[in-house]
Order: sequence, then structure tokens, then C-alpha cells
Amino acid sequence: MSTIKQFQVTFDCAEPVNLAAFWCEVLGYVMPPVPEGFATWEECFRSLPPEDTVYFPCSDPAGVAPRLLFQRVPEGKVVKNRVHLDVRAGVGLVGDERLA
Repeated sequence: MSTIKQFQVTFDCAEPVNLAAFWCEVLGYVMPPVPEGFATWEECFRSLPPEDTVYFPCSDPAGVAPRLLFQRVPEGKVVKNRVHLDVRAGVGLVGDERLA
């Protein structure tokens, strides 16, 4: 049996684009190219009914880390998330230095 080397992490959410933009900022990821005919993603989304924005990806520009996919679901969050991303921002720092 071969081992799978690439995968994506998929999140159910209410606002796929906003969540993707947040994680792009945190992780240094990038959004896909804006579709032809539009200057920005915001312009593109304004041209669509809100229900048409059902998922949105973002990815590591180096292509090393997994792609993230945020998909809109109709139901709200009911219980604790079973999967989440932990960002290790203070690696190697201790005490007050780490808290800063």
C-alpha cells in the first residue's frame, strides 16, 4: 500500500472567505488567483449571490504544508471542535519573552 503524501484540512464554517483570509494572514498562506475579469476577490464575490460562495481554499505558497479548505455549512456550531490548528508562535522563547 502506498502512503499518501499530500492532503488538505477541511473546515465547516459560516463564512469561508473571511476564515480563509484570516488563516492566510496567520500562516503566510495565499488565496487562489482572482478569476479573470475581476480586480479583487471582493469584486468577484459582490457579483455573486452569497449562497454561491460555498467554499474557499488557501494554500502554502511553497507547496509544502497542507492546503486548507473552508466550506460553508447551514448549521451552526453545536459542540466543541474536534480538529483545530495550533500555531506555535513562540517557539524557543520562555517566560515574559514568550508571552510578548
